[in-house]
Amino acid sequence: GADIVHASSRMPAWITYLAWRGMKPDTRPRFVTSVHGPYTINRYSRIMTRGERVIAISAFIRDYILNNYPGADPRNIVTIPRGVDPDRFPYGYRPDAVWLQNWHREQPQLGHKYLVTLPARITHWKGQRDFIRIISALVDSGVNVHGLIVGGTDNSRRAYLREIHSLARSLHVTGDITFTGHRSDLREIMSVSGIVLSLASEPEAFGRTALEALTLGVPVIAYDHGGAAEVLRVMFPEGLIAPGNIDGAIELIRRFYTDPPQVAKQTPFPLGRMTQDTIGVYEELAGSR
Repeated sequence: GADIVHASSRMPAWITYLAWRGMKPDTRPRFVTSVHGPYTINRYSRIMTRGERVIAISAFIRDYILNNYPGADPRNIVTIPRGVDPDRFPYGYRPDAVWLQNWHREQPQLGHKYLVTLPARITHWKGQRDFIRIISALVDSGVNVHGLIVGGTDNSRRAYLREIHSLARSLHVTGDITFTGHRSDLREIMSVSGIVLSLASEPEAFGRTALEALTLGVPVIAYDHGGAAEVLRVMFPEGLIAPGNIDGAIELIRRFYTDPPQVAKQTPFPLGRMTQDTIGVYEELAGSR
């Protein structure tokens, strides 16, 4: 009796599709898929383009679909950006006294440092190498910074974690960078940061952490590609730099350190709009049965 079946990853999409296509077309549910990332281009991934409506979570993902799956009908693709709840990430948010007390007790090395934060899981394309080089250059030039790498590591990435720790040692910044591991209080950490960075070497599908930080009012510097660039073009274009431009990031951080920019209060990507637009897709399809 369902009106809509919505698949958001490849294995469930295949299971759903194989069952769905055997049902009577006039009584079966309408089939929706969402493309959440630039999956490896192959037949297995193509299933995400087979929905009667295909939701792309950014313009970058819409282009990825059209450029790599010529069989996808552009009329069936609907771009619905991901969203953030402004009540969960209120502009100007500051953590409460208990969190701050615990934070300073857990991280005494931060002292009165200017925090530069990279929120990203530990994996080779998320930019930790660039981040460590950026912090090293800032420390060498006398900027009172401390780098935070906030993100967990799974077992398959342990060798990479050792590699970036080794890089930090070789650049003599082990005391200037903290690896926090996975944290459930990223909102609080970003809110006490001077700058949040997005340094993925490969374009990201959307760039949620950049959006969350900007919604809080925290400046973001991001490589100018993928979904993160789409967010910054709307909310904070002065934070965009060319992908891989470490020198540009260093110069921009120095400038923001000396003259902190004001991030405008705005919510161009609200969670409510994302949900309403998605429900709109459901209603349009269900109404045409």
